[in-house]
Amino acid sequence: MGTLRAKTLRYPGSHGLNTIEETVVDENTRYGVVVTNGVVDSGGKLAARKEFTLQTTGFSNTTRVLWAHRSLNSVETIWSAADGQIYTGITTLTSRYDYRAGFQVVDVGGAKTSASSTGLANSTETYGLTVSVNGAAAQQVNVTGSSAQTYANLLVAINADLTGASCSLVGGNLRFISASNGVGSTISVLNSLGSASNLLLSTLSNFTAIRAANAGVSSAENWQFASFRGRVYAAQRAQYFTALDESNFTVASVVGQPWSNSVNCVIAAYGRLWAADDQEGGSRQTVWWSNLLDGLTWNSGDAGSLDVSNAWPKGQDTIIAIAAAFSRLFIFGRRSILLYTLPASNAPTGMTLTDVVENIGCVARDSVQVTDTGIYFLSDNGIYRIDKLAQTTALMTLPQVSYLYNEEVLAQIAAETATNIRSGYYPTEGYYALSFPTSNVTFVVMTRKVTPADGNRLVGLKWTNTGRPFYAFIFDENANWYSGGVNGIHRYTGYTPDGTSNAYSLTYTALWNPIEDESRLKHGKAITLVLEAASGQTGTLEWKHDYVSGTVNSNAFTCSTSEFAENPGIGHVSISIGGSFKVIQPSVIFPINGNAVTLHQMRIYASPGAVKQG
Repeated sequence: MGTLRAKTLRYPGSHGLNTIEETVVDENTRYGVVVTNGVVDSGGKLAARKEFTLQTTGFSNTTRVLWAHRSLNSVETIWSAADGQIYTGITTLTSRYDYRAGFQVVDVGGAKTSASSTGLANSTETYGLTVSVNGAAAQQVNVTGSSAQTYANLLVAINADLTGASCSLVGGNLRFISASNGVGSTISVLNSLGSASNLLLSTLSNFTAIRAANAGVSSAENWQFASFRGRVYAAQRAQYFTALDESNFTVASVVGQPWSNSVNCVIAAYGRLWAADDQEGGSRQTVWWSNLLDGLTWNSGDAGSLDVSNAWPKGQDTIIAIAAAFSRLFIFGRRSILLYTLPASNAPTGMTLTDVVENIGCVARDSVQVTDTGIYFLSDNGIYRIDKLAQTTALMTLPQVSYLYNEEVLAQIAAETATNIRSGYYPTEGYYALSFPTSNVTFVVMTRKVTPADGNRLVGLKWTNTGRPFYAFIFDENANWYSGGVNGIHRYTGYTPDGTSNAYSLTYTALWNPIEDESRLKHGKAITLVLEAASGQTGTLEWKHDYVSGTVNSNAFTCSTSEFAENPGIGHVSISIGGSFKVIQPSVIFPINGNAVTLHQMRIYASPGAVKQG
């Protein structure tokens, strides 16, 4: 029998996922075909990620959107969306805006108050409109001019004729809202005089338009938030563009909305708000900007818009997302990307198209993250990055971040609805997280960890758990990182799952390893793990041989009190394997429950046998 040989895998899993190669090449043993629920620590070793522990009490819905708002007096508040409502808080979620009921806004120029004049004639003339509530027959609303000279009086007269709905001033405009919530809750307002003598709505002073109706929802949590000058702005397809005061959470007047329906994108940058993607209004090629230092005004001052329909490199595209960084405005189309550079004054009218990306666009608005190293986003072709300091030229090329595990990313794109995809960035550690909640799979890119043996590619891993997907991510000023999920908001801290649905395991599966010579038979003896762990930590070693998936063998183990006496400490665990093989694929699984586990080395012991043909 041949001399016992040992094959050492140093820092296994520390280079992350690699699913494009099956067998170890050039002795690079730090990749894994499975690397789940890990991070790469400061020493370059694979370690267990922390748990996302529930912080919210008494909440039964699922939080799908998170936003950190810093107020004018430097107080930070976490905003969220769940079950048709916008909330603030972490331990207790307080509802600040309820959009579950069907409603429709009559835009009368905004800024109206109870004392504002309606502009109706001070006479006994009647003014009318019709309103259908929840799909029922239209109701007639009649108003006498002399009794409705102010908006306070007008609202009294309208509500006297409405059944199952009400009308109020919200954000300086008239808002008709159903008394019921959820699907089937609808409002349809018509500028029809009916039995009256005059049209009511178009006669009101500064009447602009009857905005598209918002149907009631049981859940519609795809808001994009932006913070600007004391307010939080919220945009979501098929929902009314909304501005909420940071102190009293009232809806502020948004004057002169230029889109015909509802925008889906909003960001704050360069002294103003930017908005785009009015799909229902048929305008997915326009970017709008607000008046300077005034996110409420979109039709005066230096507010304006940019039609990019002639800028797409291949003739036609649609806007999916917008972002701002590096004195540029990034317009992400579905199949291409436009980069506009602003002048020193940041005046939008002076910005110029300086760079174009062909054949790479954006799949999901919420995949876009501006980080300290560049802008990450999800394309049809995988995860990409636009470098921060790149000296770009027209038709620039972008590095593909997910090259080594791209087929797994593409499989998740195919299985997920684009509006469900979420991402986040944790600047403390440099994690870009991209979540596919339907499959409960999150890809995490270690933006500060590279694989020097393979072209300085970024390390990528997967996170998952037993049953609680990650729906959103945000970090706060105290370096806390949060995830939205079932029952509220969860914080990245500790290693103890706070429920069975949060249970998770650190898992590493190596590439197939021939142990020097694939043509020679090996007789397996043992696999030794060098770990940093607590005594009592359990795990399971699995191994397959000769490229046959059905040859799974396994052996459970427990870290002993003598070997891991420092508790936690660095020790060895040796597991007998036996059997003969030409190539072997070992895996190790550590259920995480109270303490971290760090994988230092894996040593495979075997005796060489005869050369085998075939």
